[in-house]
Amino acid sequence: MPSPIRPRLTRVGAPLVAAVLALGLAACSDGDIDDAAQKAKDAASQAQSAVDDLRAQVDDAKAQADAAAQKISDLKEKLGTLDDKAATAVTDSQTAVADAQAALEKAKTDGSTASQQAVDDAKAKVADAQDELDAAKANASGSAADALDQISQQLSTLSDKLDAASS
Repeated sequence: MPSPIRPRLTRVGAPLVAAVLALGLAACSDGDIDDAAQKAKDAASQAQSAVDDLRAQVDDAKAQADAAAQKISDLKEKLGTLDDKAATAVTDSQTAVADAQAALEKAKTDGSTASQQAVDDAKAKVADAQDELDAAKANASGSAADALDQISQQLSTLSDKLDAASS
């Protein structure tokens, strides 16, 4: 059976709590309230600016990944026949760029820890592909070496853009 004291305490306590809250709010001046509101607006503006900057960096990295993919595709056609090491390096470069494009797309739409990990994984794959290209360049000559160097430069730029997008 409920205690008859509880409803009485509630009837007496509720107005007391309301009075204390009213006194607390009355103690805040309009200036304090305006200052707190302005600080909240400033914080929201800074957060929005940071989000916009990150989106711009992700867009920039995505554009670089698209350019790298196109460059690799164009140069692969010009390379014709390559030794196995160079052919594997070019194919791995294409895969690394495709992974970077997917990771950046995920980061652009999602921004989660998983998307950050995908960008980090893509950076590692780009670095590995760049190492493979550099090793393949050692055995190449002429236009093949130039093409491999151009692909390597594209990957280097992409790697820089991925670093910027993930910071």
